Amino acid sequence: MKYSVRRRLLVTLLSATIVVWTTTALVSYYDARTEVYDLFDAQLAQAAQVLMSLVEHEMQEELQETRSGGAEKRLITELEEHLAGHRYEKKVAFQIWVGRDRYVVRSPQAPAVPLSTADSGFSNETIGKHRWRVVTLSEQGGLIRVQVGERFEIRRELIHRITLRLLVPLILGLPLLALLIWVGVGRSLAPFSRLARDIAARDPSSLQPVGVNPIPVEAKPLVNALNALFARLQQAFEREKRLTADAAHELRTPLAGLRMQAEVAQRATDKREKQNALSQLIKGVDRTTHLVEQLLTMARLDPDIGLQDFKAVNLRDIVTEVLAELSTGAIEKKIDIELQSEGAHFVRGNAEALRVLVRNLVDNAIRYTPQDGRVVVSVASTGSQIELILRDSGPGIAADERERVFERFYRGQESPAGGSGLGLSIVRRIAALHDASVILGTSTDGGLEVRLVFQSVVAH
Repeated sequence: MKYSVRRRLLVTLLSATIVVWTTTALVSYYDARTEVYDLFDAQLAQAAQVLMSLVEHEMQEELQETRSGGAEKRLITELEEHLAGHRYEKKVAFQIWVGRDRYVVRSPQAPAVPLSTADSGFSNETIGKHRWRVVTLSEQGGLIRVQVGERFEIRRELIHRITLRLLVPLILGLPLLALLIWVGVGRSLAPFSRLARDIAARDPSSLQPVGVNPIPVEAKPLVNALNALFARLQQAFEREKRLTADAAHELRTPLAGLRMQAEVAQRATDKREKQNALSQLIKGVDRTTHLVEQLLTMARLDPDIGLQDFKAVNLRDIVTEVLAELSTGAIEKKIDIELQSEGAHFVRGNAEALRVLVRNLVDNAIRYTPQDGRVVVSVASTGSQIELILRDSGPGIAADERERVFERFYRGQESPAGGSGLGLSIVRRIAALHDASVILGTSTDGGLEVRLVFQSVVAH
């Protein structure tokens, strides 16, 4: 089943309304029942008091006439006048007893047996097929007892009518409420539909920000996140375009050189000339291969997506592996490479990316350092930081060029022929992804000093 905000809102609001209405109806029902019972009990007590007053009056003046039946007729007439017009009068009865076993008078609706055996107060009785609510009053030492009762169905009928009047509007109003909620939710969600249509109608290359003025407050975080995503994508596409354009420009020259050397080798008649052309061709292929590798590395790092698989990495082990890997080139140039580090130094990062960073630094140092030169790599902990420092005895970088050398394809004045102009740009990018800073300076041997300071240190 597809997830629908509209359906969920409708179901939630209707369910909440039904629960609240049902709870309200139940509370109202029990409250009404209590009020009805209290009201009817009060009426019973009032009727009993009136009847007792009439009985005492008649008993004092015409005690003998009571036995002959004249007072009985008068009492019935007076009480019926008191209850005249009541819709439930046929379900209300009274009895007047003298002593425990002789009744003086009773209403036509009253049963022949006593309504209650209690001497006073309220009681619930079952007589025949009916349940009665009875109030008993006693006077003159219990000689006269007045009992007034009514059948419970009177109360039930009234309570049922009250409940029906409560439920009918609720039941009839529920479909109307559902329709109003459906329309209201639809109108409230309409801006989201407009937003979806606006994005769906866009051209794939259109990354302009989405307008936020007609969008409700609840949708603005989503719109702002989309706009931020579009901005990052726009920047990434622009970087890709620049990288592609720069790469095409940079590859054009070495590819032209490769073609020229291949043509020279093809036309050469002298064996030495042909061998020389082939040797230059191989060197050109190596330089082009290095350039392509650097371009691929930059393309992998350049999109603003960061790196994955960060974990504790021993920086000393990475430096040791890279120095062993590049030692052949240093031996060919008779360059003395030295590693200065004691113990393990762990940083939080991506091992492969850090390996690329160190390889670019060491490879640059070997390329720039002349014959019989010196390269020193040191890894040390300074408080809460770890520093990776590389020093060489090459020509170094002038102070006014130290910021520009981080730009893509920029080669300094002392750059060797085989340089791609991407090494330090890659180094800065990887350092930024690892929350590290890169500082260029002058080494003690007069060459370049590269200092990387890592903040994400892992304690071991």
